[in-house]
Parts: sequence; C-alpha cells; structure tokens
Amino acid sequence: MSAKQRAAVRAQLKKEVKKNPKVVARKSFIKRASLVNFKLPVTIALRGGRTATNPNKATVDLGASLGTREIDLGGSLSAELVFHDSYDGGALGNVDLSILPSANHHLSSTSIPLLWNDQVSKGTTRYDANSLGIPESAGLSGCGDFLGTNALPFGSALAASGTVGGIPQPGGLPGYPFIDPSVSASTPAGFLPITPGIDSIDQVKAGVTVGDDNVVGGNPNPFPYSASSQPGGFTAPGASDTVLRTNALSLDIAAAGTEVPQAANADGVSGSQNIVIGKSGGQANLFGKIPGKNYGIDVTVSLKTRINSILRVVDQDSFGSPLITGNNYPAGIFNCRQIWTGGIDNYIPSVRLAGNLKISPGITADGKLRIAKATVSSLPGSEARFAVAACLAPYASYDAPQNGSDTTAPTIPAGSAATGPGGTVPNGGLPADTGHSRPAPSGVACNADPTALVAASALSPASVSKLTPAAAADGYTTTNSGSAVTVGADLNVSGISLDVLVGDVAAN
Repeated sequence: MSAKQRAAVRAQLKKEVKKNPKVVARKSFIKRASLVNFKLPVTIALRGGRTATNPNKATVDLGASLGTREIDLGGSLSAELVFHDSYDGGALGNVDLSILPSANHHLSSTSIPLLWNDQVSKGTTRYDANSLGIPESAGLSGCGDFLGTNALPFGSALAASGTVGGIPQPGGLPGYPFIDPSVSASTPAGFLPITPGIDSIDQVKAGVTVGDDNVVGGNPNPFPYSASSQPGGFTAPGASDTVLRTNALSLDIAAAGTEVPQAANADGVSGSQNIVIGKSGGQANLFGKIPGKNYGIDVTVSLKTRINSILRVVDQDSFGSPLITGNNYPAGIFNCRQIWTGGIDNYIPSVRLAGNLKISPGITADGKLRIAKATVSSLPGSEARFAVAACLAPYASYDAPQNGSDTTAPTIPAGSAATGPGGTVPNGGLPADTGHSRPAPSGVACNADPTALVAASALSPASVSKLTPAAAADGYTTTNSGSAVTVGADLNVSGISLDVLVGDVAAN
C-alpha cells in the first residue's frame, strides 16, 4: 500500500476502535493493523487509585536500618499500543507497548514514613514539659497531648488546685505568656495561643488514599516492619509517631536518554553510580501469553520524582527566656509542629513488571471508554534497586504562612494585640495559619535559604542561613553539609490493577 492508503487504513481502524473496542480482539483487525503499523493511543489508569479501598500497592525496602515501607499508588500514564507488520516477526496478537512521558499523566503515591520517635504519641507526654522546666528524667517531654483544632491550655493539670510557678491550677494559662515592657516588665501582657490544627499528631495517619501528605500508607504500624527488626524496650510505634516522612509523591515517566549523575551530586543522590534512563515500555499479547513466557505483559518503566521531606520537631529545648514584644519568635514555637524541607530529584530506573491482559470493553464508572483490564506485579527476583535521597535541612513551616512571615522575620506582638479570649492574640495575628497547610515547596532546592520565620528562630545555624559543608581543617574526612541523606532501596510492586482506556483521557 502507498503511504496515503496506509494513512486511510489507520484512520478507519481508529474509528472502529472508538465505535466498538472489542474489535481489537478480532484477528482480521489485528492483521490490518499490523500491515500499517497502527498506533493506538491509550491511557493506563490504576483502578481505584483514589479511593479508600485502593488495591494498588508496592513496598520499598530501605535496608536493615530502616526496614520496609508500604506505598500505595494511583494515577495514570500515557501509552501507545503499536501493531507491527507481520514481517517484523512475533506471534498474532503481539503488540508493543510504549509508555510515554506526559505533562498531564503521572502516578501518585502516599507519603513514605522514614523515621519515628515514640515520644510523639506517648499518652503520658505533654507538649509544654520543656517550657515548664520539668526535668527530662520525668519522661514527660513529647507531644501526646498535642491534639485537636482548639487552643490548648499551657501548664495545666500540674496540681489539683492553687498555682504552680504562678500558673493557676488545674486549668493553666490560655497560651504561652509574653511580656510587653511598655506595659509591665514582669506581668504578662498577653498570651500566644497554641493550636495544634494541621499539626495535630492524629493528622498523620495510615491509609491508602494517594496524594495526601498526611497519609503514610496502609500499614497502621509502619515501623519496624517485622518482629526480628524490632528493638526492645518500647511499644511498636504507629503512624502518628512519624518524625521524618516524604511528601505524597508525583511519579512521572523519565525521558529515555536522560543522564543522571549520582556518584557525586551535591543537589541529589550521592555515592551511587551514574545512570542513563532507558525507554519505558515493553510487549503484550492481546490473546494470552507472550510466546516463550508464562505471562501476557512484560514492561519496564523508569520513573522520576521530587522528594520534599516533612519533619516533626519533638523534645524541642525550652524558650530559655521570657517572650518579649519585638523579639523574634524562637525555635520553641515549633515544638510538636512540622517543617518542610527543600526538594531533591530522584530517579527509579528499570522497574520491570509482568502480568496479564484481558480484552474487556466497557464504560468505566467515570464515563471513560475501556478497551482492556490488566494486572501487573514485579517479576520475582527482578525488584528494582536504586538509590534514593531525602533532604534534612529545614526550609519552611508546614502551616500556611501569613503576615509576610516567609520574607520578613515576624516578632512577638505588642500587648495591645491580645484581644482574644483570656487575653490571647487572635490566630490572624500569628506568623502561620495553623488551620491550613502549605503545599510542598516547589522549585526549592535542598539546603536553600530558609524562610524568614525558620531562619530567625535559630532552627538553622545562628550565624548562617543554611547548613555549611564540613571542613577538613576541623578533622572531617567528608565535605558533606549533612543537609541530605542517601540510602539504597529495593522496590517491589505486589499487585497493580489497570484499566486500558482508549485515547488520551483524564483518569480519576
């Protein structure tokens, strides 16, 4: 056939698929499609990926020190089914599957919990223990009472009645006291409300809904991962004990030919081998098994993602001195709260998946035209091995900023601002909105200059705005700044359910 005739056949085949997806299972269709190297654009969507019963799971083994974590997945990918001329070889029904980089199609995950501290949710701990000067030996420092969306009392329940250190009992103060020298040098002029809000420890929870930075996977006890790796002396921590986790990841298909430096990379994975990304895709058979294999789909995908870390501050040192109008907010305001870091680009190369495909025409619940269903998992013994890096340098509050606190260091307000209940400063007068979180900082590198609130609080080194490399003159054998950490990981996809949708469609 001439080029014009082949183009006409391709157009006719496309119309037939849209009219009746089941036509792709007919041998006559496949023969015509093969003669003209027909490409069928499809969207590969993970079934139920954004529901509370999401069945799509993977595990990542971060080594003996950290153990295994569950990751739940959702989203969609752009792809093309390519029918080849019979002269190219292969069995009837064999098609190539090209999985393509896309601006609008990507996979989403749950957050990955990395480190924990059992002081966070321990019921006997209290957020104000260090500020009250309670000895560490009492074991009360933690975040066990840092819960809810209402302001917490400060210094409450220290005694059945009377006062303790000037704090009325048992109710305590309506917030942390501050002094306005223009009013009094010793008597509090007002109180700063302490509202957990979005930082409430119960906001971080187990679940399988992707795209939520507070959902850390379906395992309610993500650390440690097995009895053999569990140290003694404490109860196995739960999801709310997480003190370091990633954001909910957006995983894109990496462009083939991308060169990724990893041997020595100040801005990403360091200490691993450099890699070149291969093409994502593989082969499938529309009728059953691929000849010579006991499965009907064999594909390899390479992914890229940007990881921002979320830190929870726990057991923060006390304020050290009274809060005074006009002074910067100290690091103590972050006790039990969360902080974003900058981001690090990560790549997950050569994830090999195998499974089976079944022609299953139909209309999905959200009105999309489905051509087939499929299930895929990692081939046993072929789990993807890669290096992953996470940032540790604080950048910005997890709470949404307000009153320009990202660019100008906020200060303790004047006593006249304490117009709320009990002489508290209204939430609108604080440097952060505790009722709303900010999204992962976009385009911010790991160890970038932190926001004004973080920098002025001395959570970053007091003399500089970010972490500095170690110096050989000080005896160090490395020049790392400590702002990021790289670990090896093995990814195992345990079971993914897919819908193959006709065309380029937005999948829910």
